[in-house]
Amino acid sequence: MASATATLNRLGVTEIYIGGAGDTRTRLVATFAETRQRMFAHDAHRKAHYFPHYAPHRCLKCARQAVAAGRRLVLIGHSWGGDTALRVLRSLNPEFVDLLVCVDPVPKSRLNPPPTPRNARHIIHVDARPTRPNQSDSVKDLGQWIGGTLHRRLAIAHTQIVADLNHFAFAQMMASPDDNGLSAIDYINQLRDRFSRPRTANSSSAS
Repeated sequence: MASATATLNRLGVTEIYIGGAGDTRTRLVATFAETRQRMFAHDAHRKAHYFPHYAPHRCLKCARQAVAAGRRLVLIGHSWGGDTALRVLRSLNPEFVDLLVCVDPVPKSRLNPPPTPRNARHIIHVDARPTRPNQSDSVKDLGQWIGGTLHRRLAIAHTQIVADLNHFAFAQMMASPDDNGLSAIDYINQLRDRFSRPRTANSSSAS
């Protein structure tokens, strides 16, 4: 009986959300992750965790625990959180994550740029290109002036999603569809014991 229980607990998916600069105040990513946590409160097969961008070691520890437990792993980073996600991914090498989602990512430094992702089975890059920029896009522009962009490193992404949304619209970007009508959250929701491309779009929201 104990052996069967141990085998059962090894199955599942772990989602790790990494917020950008100021997310501890704006709670854009934190709120999204908390919604996912409530959804999975009674589901041992799915777990969601949240970390700020400045906690890469805690994030890496959580990721390694998920991999060691045989769980499928998803890394989701927004803004500077995308930079952190790429660095965590590199630190996990040679282990692979099943899904990497970079949501309008911004690098922190031109002198020490994050690496090109090599050990992710599927990569989604959500790129915000608003027709009506707001203050959040000015913050992003400043960040890119300081740190550059990640477009070249993420050119290898399997799924590219361009969204007519502002930089702070994290939840909406997670729900923005690709050319096949599938959003980042659709891919995550349909991730099971083995990653495969979703065949149909499900509900495009945190719930």
